Amino acid sequence: MYNNIINNNKKNMQKCLDLFIDKVNHLSQNRLSSNLLNNISLKLNNKFTLIHHISSIVVENSSTLKVTPFDYTIIKNIEKSIVLSNLDLLTKVVGSSIYVKIPIMTETRKIKIFKNIKIEAELYKINIRNIRRKTNNKIKFCLKKKYIDENQEKKLYNLIQKQTIFHIDKIKIFLKKREKELFN
Repeated sequence: MYNNIINNNKKNMQKCLDLFIDKVNHLSQNRLSSNLLNNISLKLNNKFTLIHHISSIVVENSSTLKVTPFDYTIIKNIEKSIVLSNLDLLTKVVGSSIYVKIPIMTETRKIKIFKNIKIEAELYKINIRNIRRKTNNKIKFCLKKKYIDENQEKKLYNLIQKQTIFHIDKIKIFLKKREKELFN
């Protein structure tokens, strides 16, 4: 029971950290690849569907992607999802395809990208704290049901807090590393 709580907490926090790193890598990507649009989804039939599942995405040239949906009636919805994705991409519908252009990396764009990354960092720190809160609630429940005693409860709280600090520090370190990469 004791180890199970710690391991689940650690696993959930690590998963949250991995999602943050993946999201930031997509936000700050300066090279064009079809993977750039992998995390963008839109609502179809009351379900969120990833764009790359409902369209073909091809690299046209060094700064342009061509997105061709399998169903042409949703072309405007796909374009809207790309624009709202916070990736700072330019779109243009031509015929039955959407051309997605990545702007040149300017100082203004770097600042905007870093601002979005900082927002994501704060959201993921909150997610890690929420994981801590849920785990602490499990610990309280275990104490209430007398699965653990008060000494074990304190040890668990301390271990959970150390894991929380560790993962939040990882986010801060990654944020500083990304800032250096962007502005140097």
